[in-house]
Amino acid sequence: MPRKPKMTDEERRAYSAKMRGELEAVMDRAYGAMVASEDFWAVVMRTAATLADRSPVNSIAVAVQCPHATRVLSSGDWRKAGRFPAKGSTSIRIWTPIKRRSESGQDATATAADGQQQAPGEATAEGEGWKVSGFKAGPVFDISQTDGDAYEPPAAAPLAVETIRDSLITQYRDAYHEDPEQSGGFDFTRDAPDNVARILLYGHAWRRITEADAPLPGQHAAEVASAAHVAALILGIAPGPVVMPPLAGIITQDKKPPVHESAVRVIETGRAIAHAVTTAAERSRELAPIG
Repeated sequence: MPRKPKMTDEERRAYSAKMRGELEAVMDRAYGAMVASEDFWAVVMRTAATLADRSPVNSIAVAVQCPHATRVLSSGDWRKAGRFPAKGSTSIRIWTPIKRRSESGQDATATAADGQQQAPGEATAEGEGWKVSGFKAGPVFDISQTDGDAYEPPAAAPLAVETIRDSLITQYRDAYHEDPEQSGGFDFTRDAPDNVARILLYGHAWRRITEADAPLPGQHAAEVASAAHVAALILGIAPGPVVMPPLAGIITQDKKPPVHESAVRVIETGRAIAHAVTTAAERSRELAPIG
């Protein structure tokens, strides 16, 4: 079978511009759905919790294209894992970095989607001799779109809900210099550990997201609930309710609608709370006496 001819530089630029335009349209559709459907807002939050290695913006992009995604990789990375895109499957488009050599200034695009990279509008990163100069639309595939060898995605050991509860209590006291029971009027000895954990996740999110960041009536409470929801999903406990922020119809001079900033803040807050718990648990394991 003859090989497909390589694209010229002009054809490559035209193709890249076409893919970028299509992904921008996807993002516009996603932002519209996020202020019109609480169900889709919940899908975005679930996707962000499941795909914790993807940027918030790319989590939104995946959610609108493949709502049930659980593990997304480039075709190259799937092949390294012994799998490959199934015949007839359509790729999911996400933002991937365009890199250039820092010294020579010669541009080079990343060959695979890197979940650790930031999406457009966020801080760019520099690597060894390379600098991110922009972003393009790159293809990835969910595991449900692939065939091949059996694959077990990497996963951290689950934490006991009592460990999550105790860590959240300790961190609340250390970070805010308050006892969560006294400040909230709770008696945690009467509640099941998972219920206490949900209360504390909400309390941490309330402290991390300020009303100045979410000034519209009802926006702050909605973002706090959603951030706590994301953290609970990451930590593996039954989450509290997810609430869509009341941002429909809001127009600003920014290119991105306010729901973009809201979603990024919620996702980053939820992930940060969960990360603090898992980091504390890992540290406790390291310090635990042996034998």
